[in-house]
Amino acid sequence: MPQWKIACQEQLLPGASIEEKWEFAQSAGFDGIELRARGDEAFEARLGALKRAVGHGVVMPSVCLDGIPLGDVDRGADALRQVSSRLGVIAAMGGEVVVAPVSDGRLLPVPCPRSSTEDYETLSDGLRRLAERAAREGVTICLQPVNRYEGRPVNTLDQAADVCRAVGLPSARVAAGTFHMNVEEADPAGALLAAGPWLGHVELADSNGLEPGAGHVDWWAAFAALDAAGYQGWAGFACSLSGPAESALPAAVSLLRQAGG
Repeated sequence: MPQWKIACQEQLLPGASIEEKWEFAQSAGFDGIELRARGDEAFEARLGALKRAVGHGVVMPSVCLDGIPLGDVDRGADALRQVSSRLGVIAAMGGEVVVAPVSDGRLLPVPCPRSSTEDYETLSDGLRRLAERAAREGVTICLQPVNRYEGRPVNTLDQAADVCRAVGLPSARVAAGTFHMNVEEADPAGALLAAGPWLGHVELADSNGLEPGAGHVDWWAAFAALDAAGYQGWAGFACSLSGPAESALPAAVSLLRQAGG
Protein backbone atom coordinates (compact mmCIF):
# COMPACT_ATOMS: atom_id res chain seq x y z
CA MET A 1 0.00 0.00 0.00
CA PRO A 2 1.18 3.57 -0.64
CA GLN A 3 2.07 6.05 2.08
CA TRP A 4 -1.10 8.14 2.09
CA LYS A 5 -0.83 11.92 2.00
CA ILE A 6 -2.98 13.21 4.84
CA ALA A 7 -3.90 16.84 5.50
CA CYS A 8 -5.87 18.48 8.28
CA GLN A 9 -8.36 21.31 7.96
CA GLU A 10 -6.85 24.45 9.39
CA GLN A 11 -9.53 25.18 12.00
CA LEU A 12 -8.70 21.93 13.82
CA LEU A 13 -5.04 22.82 14.32
CA PRO A 14 -3.71 24.82 17.30
CA GLY A 15 -1.79 27.98 16.46
CA ALA A 16 -2.38 31.66 15.83
CA SER A 17 -0.87 31.70 12.33
CA ILE A 18 -0.84 29.25 9.46
CA GLU A 19 2.90 28.75 10.07
CA GLU A 20 2.25 27.81 13.72
CA LYS A 21 -0.51 25.45 12.63
CA TRP A 22 1.90 23.86 10.16
CA GLU A 23 4.46 23.29 12.90
CA PHE A 24 1.87 21.43 14.96
CA ALA A 25 0.50 19.55 11.93
CA GLN A 26 3.92 18.12 11.13
CA SER A 27 4.48 17.07 14.73
CA ALA A 28 1.10 15.29 14.70
CA GLY A 29 2.00 13.34 11.57
CA PHE A 30 0.19 15.32 8.85
CA ASP A 31 1.63 16.02 5.41
CA GLY A 32 -0.32 19.21 4.68
CA ILE A 33 -3.01 21.67 5.71
CA GLU A 34 -6.42 21.87 4.07
CA LEU A 35 -7.73 25.43 3.97
CA ARG A 36 -11.32 26.57 4.43
CA ALA A 37 -12.95 29.18 2.20
CA ARG A 38 -16.16 30.58 3.61
CA GLY A 39 -18.97 32.39 1.85
CA ASP A 40 -17.62 35.92 2.22
CA GLU A 41 -14.58 37.75 0.85
CA ALA A 42 -12.29 36.78 3.72
CA PHE A 43 -10.53 34.04 1.77
CA GLU A 44 -9.58 36.36 -1.05
CA ALA A 45 -8.12 38.78 1.51
CA ARG A 46 -5.79 36.03 2.79
CA LEU A 47 -3.94 35.55 -0.49
CA GLY A 48 -0.88 37.55 0.54
CA ALA A 49 -0.51 35.71 3.84
CA LEU A 50 -1.00 32.35 2.15
CA LYS A 51 1.65 33.11 -0.45
CA ARG A 52 4.07 34.02 2.34
CA ALA A 53 3.25 30.77 4.10
CA VAL A 54 4.00 28.83 0.93
CA GLY A 55 7.35 30.61 0.83
CA HIS A 56 7.98 29.41 4.38
CA GLY A 57 7.40 25.82 3.32
CA VAL A 58 3.79 25.33 4.41
CA VAL A 59 2.11 22.62 2.31
CA MET A 60 -1.50 23.52 1.46
CA PRO A 61 -2.74 21.19 -1.30
CA SER A 62 -6.49 21.60 -0.93
CA VAL A 63 -9.21 24.07 -0.12
CA CYS A 64 -12.65 23.07 1.12
CA LEU A 65 -15.46 25.50 0.46
CA ASP A 66 -18.44 25.95 2.72
CA GLY A 67 -21.56 24.13 1.59
CA ILE A 68 -22.31 25.19 -1.97
CA PRO A 69 -25.93 25.01 -3.27
CA LEU A 70 -24.85 24.53 -6.89
CA GLY A 71 -27.89 22.33 -7.48
CA ASP A 72 -30.41 24.82 -6.13
CA VAL A 73 -32.31 26.41 -9.02
CA ASP A 74 -32.93 29.51 -6.89
CA ARG A 75 -29.43 30.01 -5.49
CA GLY A 76 -27.21 28.16 -7.95
CA ALA A 77 -26.19 31.24 -9.91
CA ASP A 78 -24.89 33.02 -6.82
CA ALA A 79 -23.10 29.87 -5.66
CA LEU A 80 -21.47 29.58 -9.08
CA ARG A 81 -20.22 33.17 -8.84
CA GLN A 82 -18.78 32.59 -5.37
CA VAL A 83 -16.90 29.43 -6.32
CA SER A 84 -15.61 30.88 -9.57
CA SER A 85 -14.20 33.92 -7.78
CA ARG A 86 -12.14 31.66 -5.51
CA LEU A 87 -10.57 29.46 -8.16
CA GLY A 88 -8.10 32.13 -9.23
CA VAL A 89 -7.11 32.79 -5.63
CA ILE A 90 -6.60 29.09 -4.96
CA ALA A 91 -4.44 28.69 -8.05
CA ALA A 92 -2.41 31.80 -7.20
CA MET A 93 -1.34 30.38 -3.82
CA GLY A 94 -0.44 27.02 -5.32
CA GLY A 95 -3.43 24.92 -4.32
CA GLU A 96 -4.22 21.78 -6.30
CA VAL A 97 -7.75 20.78 -5.33
CA VAL A 98 -10.97 22.65 -4.60
CA VAL A 99 -13.54 20.62 -2.65
CA ALA A 100 -17.10 21.79 -3.29
CA PRO A 101 -19.67 20.08 -1.03
CA VAL A 102 -23.08 20.16 -2.72
CA SER A 103 -24.87 21.31 0.41
CA ASP A 104 -27.74 23.66 1.07
CA GLY A 105 -26.12 24.63 4.35
CA ARG A 106 -29.29 23.73 6.23
CA LEU A 107 -31.43 20.74 7.09
CA LEU A 108 -33.77 19.86 4.24
CA PRO A 109 -37.30 18.50 4.15
CA VAL A 110 -37.67 14.91 2.94
CA PRO A 111 -39.01 14.57 0.30
CA CYS A 112 -37.77 17.73 -1.41
CA PRO A 113 -40.42 20.08 -2.86
CA ARG A 114 -38.14 21.01 -5.77
CA SER A 115 -37.76 19.16 -9.04
CA SER A 116 -34.73 16.86 -8.96
CA THR A 117 -34.39 17.23 -12.73
CA GLU A 118 -34.11 21.01 -12.48
CA ASP A 119 -31.58 20.73 -9.66
CA TYR A 120 -29.51 18.17 -11.57
CA GLU A 121 -29.41 20.32 -14.70
CA THR A 122 -28.45 23.38 -12.64
CA LEU A 123 -25.66 21.41 -10.95
CA SER A 124 -24.33 19.94 -14.19
CA ASP A 125 -24.26 23.31 -15.91
CA GLY A 126 -22.57 24.95 -12.93
CA LEU A 127 -19.93 22.25 -12.60
CA ARG A 128 -19.16 22.44 -16.33
CA ARG A 129 -18.50 26.18 -16.09
CA LEU A 130 -16.37 25.76 -12.99
CA ALA A 131 -14.40 22.90 -14.53
CA GLU A 132 -13.62 25.05 -17.55
CA ARG A 133 -12.33 27.81 -15.27
CA ALA A 134 -10.44 25.29 -13.12
CA ALA A 135 -8.72 23.86 -16.21
CA ARG A 136 -7.53 27.33 -17.17
CA GLU A 137 -6.22 27.90 -13.65
CA GLY A 138 -4.52 24.51 -13.42
CA VAL A 139 -6.58 23.19 -10.50
CA THR A 140 -9.18 20.46 -10.04
CA ILE A 141 -12.66 21.02 -8.68
CA CYS A 142 -14.06 18.07 -6.77
CA LEU A 143 -17.79 17.67 -6.29
CA GLN A 144 -18.53 16.26 -2.84
CA PRO A 145 -21.92 14.58 -2.39
CA VAL A 146 -23.44 15.07 1.05
CA ASN A 147 -26.19 13.17 2.80
CA ARG A 148 -29.85 13.62 1.86
CA TYR A 149 -30.59 15.75 4.92
CA GLU A 150 -28.07 18.42 3.93
CA GLY A 151 -27.92 18.58 0.15
CA ARG A 152 -29.32 17.66 -3.26
CA PRO A 153 -29.42 16.46 -5.99
CA VAL A 154 -26.39 14.17 -5.49
CA ASN A 155 -25.93 12.15 -2.31
CA THR A 156 -23.76 9.20 -3.39
CA LEU A 157 -20.39 8.83 -5.07
CA ASP A 158 -22.02 7.16 -8.06
CA GLN A 159 -24.38 10.11 -8.55
CA ALA A 160 -21.49 12.57 -8.32
CA ALA A 161 -19.46 10.52 -10.80
CA ASP A 162 -22.41 10.63 -13.21
CA VAL A 163 -22.34 14.44 -13.10
CA CYS A 164 -18.59 14.51 -13.72
CA ARG A 165 -18.99 12.01 -16.55
CA ALA A 166 -21.59 14.28 -18.16
CA VAL A 167 -19.29 17.30 -17.81
CA GLY A 168 -16.53 15.34 -19.51
CA LEU A 169 -13.54 17.41 -18.35
CA PRO A 170 -10.58 16.01 -16.36
CA SER A 171 -10.70 19.07 -14.10
CA ALA A 172 -14.07 17.88 -12.70
CA ARG A 173 -13.66 15.09 -10.17
CA VAL A 174 -15.39 13.60 -7.12
CA ALA A 175 -14.52 14.16 -3.46
CA ALA A 176 -15.55 11.29 -1.19
CA GLY A 177 -16.69 12.29 2.29
CA THR A 178 -16.57 9.31 4.64
CA PHE A 179 -19.11 10.79 7.10
CA HIS A 180 -21.70 11.28 4.37
CA MET A 181 -20.89 7.88 2.88
CA ASN A 182 -21.72 6.30 6.23
CA VAL A 183 -25.26 7.68 5.80
CA GLU A 184 -25.77 7.05 2.07
CA GLU A 185 -23.64 4.15 0.88
CA ALA A 186 -24.78 0.57 1.51
CA ASP A 187 -21.20 -0.61 0.87
CA PRO A 188 -18.77 2.29 1.51
CA ALA A 189 -15.64 0.37 0.47
CA GLY A 190 -17.35 -0.87 -2.68
CA ALA A 191 -18.50 2.67 -3.48
CA LEU A 192 -14.93 3.97 -3.15
CA LEU A 193 -13.63 1.24 -5.44
CA ALA A 194 -16.31 1.89 -8.06
CA ALA A 195 -15.72 5.65 -7.97
CA GLY A 196 -11.96 5.23 -8.16
CA PRO A 197 -11.51 6.56 -11.73
CA TRP A 198 -13.31 9.76 -10.73
CA LEU A 199 -11.85 10.38 -7.28
CA GLY A 200 -9.86 13.56 -6.84
CA HIS A 201 -9.96 13.93 -3.05
CA VAL A 202 -11.12 12.20 0.13
CA GLU A 203 -12.55 13.99 3.17
CA LEU A 204 -12.08 12.04 6.42
CA ALA A 205 -14.55 11.97 9.31
CA ASP A 206 -15.83 9.04 11.30
CA SER A 207 -19.45 7.87 11.41
CA ASN A 208 -20.31 10.40 14.12
CA GLY A 209 -18.56 13.33 12.46
CA LEU A 210 -15.57 13.13 14.79
CA GLU A 211 -11.94 12.31 13.98
CA PRO A 212 -11.11 8.88 12.53
CA GLY A 213 -11.20 6.26 15.26
CA ALA A 214 -13.94 7.94 17.28
CA GLY A 215 -16.77 6.11 15.47
CA HIS A 216 -17.31 2.88 13.58
CA VAL A 217 -16.02 3.50 10.04
CA ASP A 218 -13.93 0.54 8.84
CA TRP A 219 -10.75 2.44 7.92
CA TRP A 220 -8.89 -0.72 6.93
CA ALA A 221 -11.57 -1.52 4.35
CA ALA A 222 -11.69 2.09 3.15
CA PHE A 223 -7.95 2.36 2.56
CA ALA A 224 -7.81 -1.09 0.98
CA ALA A 225 -10.49 0.06 -1.47
CA LEU A 226 -8.58 3.26 -2.27
CA ASP A 227 -5.44 1.24 -2.83
CA ALA A 228 -7.26 -1.20 -5.11
CA ALA A 229 -8.72 1.75 -7.03
CA GLY A 230 -5.24 3.15 -7.59
CA TYR A 231 -6.03 6.38 -5.77
CA GLN A 232 -2.92 8.53 -5.22
CA GLY A 233 -4.41 11.85 -4.12
CA TRP A 234 -4.79 13.57 -0.77
CA ALA A 235 -7.07 12.74 2.14
CA GLY A 236 -8.02 15.55 4.52
CA PHE A 237 -9.42 15.59 8.04
CA ALA A 238 -12.84 17.30 7.82
CA CYS A 239 -14.40 16.61 11.18
CA SER A 240 -14.99 17.73 14.74
CA LEU A 241 -12.77 16.50 17.56
CA SER A 242 -13.67 14.29 20.52
CA GLY A 243 -11.06 15.95 22.72
CA PRO A 244 -8.08 18.31 22.70
CA ALA A 245 -6.36 18.56 19.33
CA GLU A 246 -3.01 17.82 20.96
CA SER A 247 -4.15 14.28 21.78
CA ALA A 248 -7.01 13.55 19.35
CA LEU A 249 -5.22 14.42 16.11
CA PRO A 250 -1.97 12.46 16.57
CA ALA A 251 -3.94 9.39 17.68
CA ALA A 252 -6.20 9.61 14.63
CA VAL A 253 -3.28 10.02 12.23
CA SER A 254 -1.52 7.06 13.82
CA LEU A 255 -4.64 4.93 13.36
CA LEU A 256 -4.89 5.84 9.68
CA ARG A 257 -1.20 5.13 9.08
CA GLN A 258 -1.81 1.65 10.47
CA ALA A 259 -4.96 1.20 8.39
CA GLY A 260 -3.25 2.44 5.25
CA GLY A 261 -0.25 0.21 5.62
